Amino acid sequence: MEEPINILIVDDDAVDRMAVQRALRSASVDVVVSEAQDYDSAIAALKAASFDCVFADYRLPDKDGLILVQDLRQQEVKTPIVMLTGQGDEQLAVELMKAGATDYLAKSKISPDILARTLRNAIRLHQAEMEANRAKQQQEQLARQREDFVYRLTHDLRTPLVAADRMLHLLQQEAFGPVTAEMVEALSTMMESNRNLLQMVNTILEVYRHDAGYKTLTFASCNLQQLVQDVAQDFIPVAEEKGLSLHLDFSEGTVDGRVVTIQGDCIELQRVLSHIVGNAIKFTQSGSITLRLIGASIVAASNPDTFNAESFVCIEVEDTGVGIAPADQETLFERYRQGDTKRAVSGLGLYLSRRIIEGHNGTIAVQSELGRGTLFTIRLPIQRELR
Repeated sequence: MEEPINILIVDDDAVDRMAVQRALRSASVDVVVSEAQDYDSAIAALKAASFDCVFADYRLPDKDGLILVQDLRQQEVKTPIVMLTGQGDEQLAVELMKAGATDYLAKSKISPDILARTLRNAIRLHQAEMEANRAKQQQEQLARQREDFVYRLTHDLRTPLVAADRMLHLLQQEAFGPVTAEMVEALSTMMESNRNLLQMVNTILEVYRHDAGYKTLTFASCNLQQLVQDVAQDFIPVAEEKGLSLHLDFSEGTVDGRVVTIQGDCIELQRVLSHIVGNAIKFTQSGSITLRLIGASIVAASNPDTFNAESFVCIEVEDTGVGIAPADQETLFERYRQGDTKRAVSGLGLYLSRRIIEGHNGTIAVQSELGRGTLFTIRLPIQRELR
């Protein structure tokens, strides 16, 4: 190394401090040495100046070397620390290394060559760790910049898409003049494409909020039967337009005749169910889509009006569509996946659904067979009394 190495020797014994200096200089190591005699002076020296390496005696008059290492690492001091002790102790060495010491030497084994090699290895290891940390920080910064770019882009795209959707509705309603049959068909196609794009943009925004930790679920009393009915009502016209039937099955959705009400974010749960039902209609060419609500399966024996921590309610969405290949089912809820059937244009809808359901301490699963339909099951815990 061309530049002198700045080291700090921490030892209450002046003879031992001199021995370390002589050993390094005997090995022709160009060093600039600072000294400290105890824990407090070592901390003060490290706060006042920057060092390439610290050689510290384990037995200090005020605190031992293990506490010194722990405190320095807790204070984010990354300087390499080589701990010196009067005798070899493997258990102590393990504890020191776990605490963040770079190396460990028994004073009886110190020689110019060993000390010089230990010093250079400690510095190389430290430099490698710093390079790795810098690379990691750069990658994290780039990732944040990409996410921020996507967020800003999608946020800015949403405004003109909403405006275009309103304008298309006005045209369809003949607000600007008569509309021919050919124009109605063209407008319907444009409106559907615009809605799909707006939904994709909204999904990307929601995924960003969840992944960045900006999304907060708002829990309140949520009537699942009403939620399922509302979603079904929204999609009945869409299903009928494709010649599909949409069924509701609440035969198992109550306990003792009472509707199950959970604590959840109704808007987010509706988002999940709407996405799954929309996909079911999209990938079903003939047949039907069935929405089921299945009440809790486990009731606390001590109080039949209250569910215990293991109780849950299930929402099922079953279709007679094209199905999903087994290989695609394994990655269906991962981010940016699509699969052979292109079930989601952005590959984010089911990923977002999983994030929302997991935010409710629930699970979402799929069962499917190619050509024979798909069954999605959402399982949500019940933590409050039936209402």
